[in-house]
Amino acid sequence: MRSSEDVRNNRSYIPMIVMVVIIMLQVIAAFYFCTRKQGFHYDEYYSYYSSNVSEGLAPPDCKWMDSDSILDEFRVRKGEGFNYGMVRLMQTYDVHPPIYYFVLHTVCSLTPGVFSKWQGLAVNLVFFVLAVIVLWMISDIVSDGDRKIGIFTVALFGFSPAIVSGVLFIRMYVMLTFMCQLYLYIHLRALKKESFDVKRFYIPVFILTFITAGIHYYAIVFMFFVALYMFLHLLFDPDTRKKAIIYALSVVLGLMAFLITYPAAVSHILHSYRGTEARAAFFDVQNMVDRAGLFVGILNEYLLHDTYYILILVVLLVYATGRYKKVTGRAMGDRRDYMMRLICVTMFGYFFVVYKTALTNAEEAVRYEMPVYGLIIFFIVYVILLQRDSTKGKADATAVTNSFGEELSPGFFEKMMNAAKVTLLSAAVVLQIVALYQGKVVFLYEQGRTSCEWAKEHRDDTIVYIYNPNNQWMIWDDSLELMQYDRIFFVNMDGEDKIEDNDVTEASHMYIYTVRGDRAMDRMDDIIKANGSVHSAEKVRELQYVDIYEIR
Repeated sequence: MRSSEDVRNNRSYIPMIVMVVIIMLQVIAAFYFCTRKQGFHYDEYYSYYSSNVSEGLAPPDCKWMDSDSILDEFRVRKGEGFNYGMVRLMQTYDVHPPIYYFVLHTVCSLTPGVFSKWQGLAVNLVFFVLAVIVLWMISDIVSDGDRKIGIFTVALFGFSPAIVSGVLFIRMYVMLTFMCQLYLYIHLRALKKESFDVKRFYIPVFILTFITAGIHYYAIVFMFFVALYMFLHLLFDPDTRKKAIIYALSVVLGLMAFLITYPAAVSHILHSYRGTEARAAFFDVQNMVDRAGLFVGILNEYLLHDTYYILILVVLLVYATGRYKKVTGRAMGDRRDYMMRLICVTMFGYFFVVYKTALTNAEEAVRYEMPVYGLIIFFIVYVILLQRDSTKGKADATAVTNSFGEELSPGFFEKMMNAAKVTLLSAAVVLQIVALYQGKVVFLYEQGRTSCEWAKEHRDDTIVYIYNPNNQWMIWDDSLELMQYDRIFFVNMDGEDKIEDNDVTEASHMYIYTVRGDRAMDRMDDIIKANGSVHSAEKVRELQYVDIYEIR
């Protein structure tokens, strides 16, 4: 016969099993949407291009370019893998640090000659799982192992349309989310254990500061608020003032090591077009309302689908009614308060800076606040579920009567409140899953399949592409479609060269991709005039940056 202790031990594994099952289901859901992704955002093309560039995607004027030449700019050619010097150099020309591109280039180097969405998605899926696990660890250490808080936090996070959208977006934001959460976790662990030793704290802080800064410059914003709170926390305690100095040195040295190894970061932050735009937006008071509408709206539409405002209202009611729990035992209560303050300072600080400086490109802006999405969810779940136990010593205060006038047990009201809160959070999880079922995700680009099929049908036709030399990046947005043709005849809309290629001037039928504008239309007229056998142009398709005309 099994002892009661064995039964308790077996039951202790149940939450762990539930958590593992939830994470597995989340990975399956994310993988399913990965299979549905058919196209790319131009920034995603840039991820591959700046990781694997061979000769540079520079379209000629009045000359043909093989589609393989375009494809080579997005894949690692055989024998040219693991060229991290080129990857680093490419990032100095742009406005990003290089670590994410190192990782993507490594994956592409292991699969030479291939350009596939799965190379980038595989990176995101790995860091998605790691981010979920670290968020679980954060929940566990702050809530002191409260299983309900951990389960609801992970369930709401991993099934969130915002997070799944981030997985689908082949950029650095899922990796950034994982690293920022890990950076926060080592600080929370130090606060929890009141342990600030060299091996388990200062050295990890130095290393993670160096690595995380190399993923995205927004990581510096995240680490700034973490470091600011931790430094002041240590400084104002007479017993830890020396530790505050050592801690500050570990952060500063980590950041200096990053800047020394990647000095282009200074120019990117201070002098690049994005740095200039971000500073202007940050100090622009007039943009606050519009930006708040966008980024807070994303929280309700994508992070916690149709429940964010309701959950925030419940959080406010919990605080207003004084039901927020003070943990028994002052030492533990103080440490938990310290940890929650650190989370709140980081969460609100990062959200404010990014909401003021990020690009406001509609639903695509869902990616910028990803590093604090998990913290927002944890904060909401923590406050709702960790209520003050008002029944202890206050039986009369919570005693209620039923419809027959009979007095119920003192804890009846608390049990009813707990059940209501669990039901509310369960409903929020269900709505997350329903939103995914309804396809409430960004960056799928399922129209890409239709575009590629159309191009394959016309691969034997004469294809011309009129581009704007000042915005050559627009070509990248059509790269996957252009790769379906054998070759493309590129024309600079500002060029003056005559169209003399026989395959163009003697074609009886052709399709012309052209950017919008009078100069591009004039250039298309030049092509038609150079060809004596075609006389009409009919628009047959509209893409994001170009129109396609059928020339007969």
